[in-house]
Amino acid sequence: MDLQQASELIWSESRSGRFFPEALRGRLSLAEGLRVQLGVRDRKLASGGRQAGWKVGLTSERVRRRYGTDARPFGHIMAADVYPSGATVPLARFPHAAIEPELCFTIGTTLRGPGVTPAQARAAVSAAGAAFELNQNRAQGVADFPLNVADNLSQWGLVTGETLAPPPAGFDFSRVSMECRRDGAVVAQALGDAGHIDDHFLSLSILANMLAEHGEALEAGMRVITGSFSKHDVTAAGAWRARFSGVGEVSVRFE
Repeated sequence: MDLQQASELIWSESRSGRFFPEALRGRLSLAEGLRVQLGVRDRKLASGGRQAGWKVGLTSERVRRRYGTDARPFGHIMAADVYPSGATVPLARFPHAAIEPELCFTIGTTLRGPGVTPAQARAAVSAAGAAFELNQNRAQGVADFPLNVADNLSQWGLVTGETLAPPPAGFDFSRVSMECRRDGAVVAQALGDAGHIDDHFLSLSILANMLAEHGEALEAGMRVITGSFSKHDVTAAGAWRARFSGVGEVSVRFE
């Protein structure tokens, strides 16, 4: 499998609204999927895009068991896809939409692996904020996880809200609780240490060390989302708001 050709195929097909090319199904390993994803990212950069950060996938033991892997693959976030809290997103641009409340960490000091520890990751963080990840179910029933990784783990956009900057040294992120509302009605409540989200700074350290294997780093100024507190399909217009205790709120409207 020529990975540059695979990246070019995904890039060219996606620009025409076509995803998960038949020619690549069942052809990639997880490691190859990551390399292909970076090849697609490079094409976005060459076309004038700017990268805003990363996402960490499979940030719970339960989800990793479902996929039969211990990996926490990354995805990339482009600056053009970052929205401020309160933004309105047209659903016509965003078919098969889903929304996930997450914490978003801003890197203050570049983290370059290998050997980055969770403590070093925490020390490098300059801010933590409330966020929504916007995902798009581009797979549409295709069960091919390495190809999903190559397709950027369904990433579509990021909505950033209030921040805690800098996070107090003694702040316990495992005790952050989240409440998510749609049109004012509570649709989810979750606690960070309920066993469904990994330690955020462990995830950041794993990401920094994995990126080093590809000649990348967590550069200062980048934002990283580290796992969903809940996940919801967006099937109709409406207003969404999530509150993270001790951190802040984020909101977005679909119409």
